[in-house]
Amino acid sequence: MKKSQITSLEEFQTTGYFLQENFISQAECDSLLKLIADYRRANSVPKIYRNVKPIPLSRSVINGKIIQSQIREVQKLYETMNQVINNLTNKQLFPLQDIQVGCNINITEKGGTYQWHYDRNAITALLYLNKVDGGEIEFYPNYRIILPNAKFSRFQSVIDRVQQLSFFCHIFGKQIIIKPQPGLLLVMAGDKCLHSVRPVTEAKDRINIVMAYDLPNANFVIKDKLNTYLYSSKKFDNTDPSYIMFG
Repeated sequence: MKKSQITSLEEFQTTGYFLQENFISQAECDSLLKLIADYRRANSVPKIYRNVKPIPLSRSVINGKIIQSQIREVQKLYETMNQVINNLTNKQLFPLQDIQVGCNINITEKGGTYQWHYDRNAITALLYLNKVDGGEIEFYPNYRIILPNAKFSRFQSVIDRVQQLSFFCHIFGKQIIIKPQPGLLLVMAGDKCLHSVRPVTEAKDRINIVMAYDLPNANFVIKDKLNTYLYSSKKFDNTDPSYIMFG
């Protein structure tokens, strides 16, 4: 990581996202890719598939518990990135208390996608390690209307679903499309940024590191169901566990 790099507080506050090419070098990307490949050769990595419309969730994931215990270099990166995030947002944010969620390695094979969604946490940093055809992240920054004290409610779900309609995105959102490339860093206000991943179109896995941060007292009432949905390959009846469904 280049220590001299300076992030733009004003840019992030205005746009809701920050993009920096070559945040880490090609050599650093290659080193991390080798560690991930070594882990995959020795261990089974669960593949998650949820048949959500219009874009399914289809990826493999190495979760934060494994990273913390077995891929320490990635864990160190997650911890080091924290100061970058705080400088960028001008807030005192921290790695998530839920270790499983805090730092992940997403592996998306040919045809794989990631459904439209908002993150549960305030800030998400995505670090891309390789270049592939397809697999672009498509997002609408600072787009979401969040209900005060009802972020995970049924009523929030209704607003989110309306906002995800193509008509609303086209009229009220600003579409950003970013292609994966080695060392590219994207930081966004994850709980306000509607985002998805387009299909990977070549026979090479798209690999990136996802790092999540929030206030120290952040409370995610949806934790258990959402963790099962995102990290378990077993069948899941509820296709949208991001909200509390009443009655």
